[in-house]
Amino acid sequence: MKKTVRAFEIVGVVVCYISVAALLIMVGITVADIFLKQIFSSPITGAVEITRMMMVCTAPAFVSALFKNRHVRVGLFIDRLGKKWQLAFDTFGYLLSAGLCGLMCYQGFIEVNKKMVQKQVYTMLRLPTWPFYAIFAVAMGILALGILVRLVDMYFDVCKPVPYEIGSSGGADL
Repeated sequence: MKKTVRAFEIVGVVVCYISVAALLIMVGITVADIFLKQIFSSPITGAVEITRMMMVCTAPAFVSALFKNRHVRVGLFIDRLGKKWQLAFDTFGYLLSAGLCGLMCYQGFIEVNKKMVQKQVYTMLRLPTWPFYAIFAVAMGILALGILVRLVDMYFDVCKPVPYEIGSSGGADL
């Protein structure tokens, strides 16, 4: 199980770098567009479309956030519950999240098919739209699988045996 978790962590780091590059491009295009629009009254053609494309390319970073524990967590109420209730709450939340991400993945591939059949392109840049729907669909599929792997790993951590220490009295002190 640890190898699977490690593989998802590596995938998460790789796609996180791609997402960071997309974010930097998005910020650079936005700043340049504002600068050119204000100074030279000549904005970048298709800047809004490029920004939308790059925004979609940041979605794969969710996997990295999940495995690095940098996701939003509800702790105020849940931390006061016992371990069994925390695990039950996490199980419900993770299964619901995995289901929703799986549904978004499925719907994303339906949209990819529709966009390919319609040969839909962006208005200004005339680039096809389907690759960006595919990026989002794949990202949601990987996230759904990652959530399930994370949930199974949580159960393995809860069920692992406590190591016996040499020299201990087995829990009974005389």
